[in-house]
Amino acid sequence: MSKTLGNVIDPLEMISKYGTDAIRYYLLREIPAYDDGDFSERRLVEIYNADLANGLGNLVARVATLTSKSKIKYQRSNIQIKDKKFEKYHYLFNQYRFNEVLEWVWGKVTEANRYIDSNEPWKLTGEKLNEVLSVSVGNILEIATLLQPFLPETAHKILSQFSSPEIKVQEGLFPRIK
Repeated sequence: MSKTLGNVIDPLEMISKYGTDAIRYYLLREIPAYDDGDFSERRLVEIYNADLANGLGNLVARVATLTSKSKIKYQRSNIQIKDKKFEKYHYLFNQYRFNEVLEWVWGKVTEANRYIDSNEPWKLTGEKLNEVLSVSVGNILEIATLLQPFLPETAHKILSQFSSPEIKVQEGLFPRIK
């Protein structure tokens, strides 16, 4: 960015337009901590729609809708971030490779969405429905916990929504941008 070239971007305008967590996500995901990077509003919108609206937002909305309709009560389990299965997360985080940490977490978002697609809980009833939704709620709680350092507002909303025994549908996290 250069004032002379006139290509300076007003960060407050971007935050007002897209939200703090969306900007934070884009910068941490697209620009490595130790390298230069390019900022493009077009790319921001692409990432926002693909990852935040269609990926995370859609996952949270689908599971909330399905669990609220099922009337099943859920117990929130505590996610142990020090668990051995999060070694890669910690390693990358401690190396300040935030873009790679987020890529790893987004792999979990993709897996959670695939799990729902392959199990089709909207076609299930009884114990099988409860099992699929319990796994899905657990996946969302794990993802939200891992996202706390990166998307604190979003993680807080998700953890609050999914911490109650009765999960309710709430306003979408990231409305799609046209």
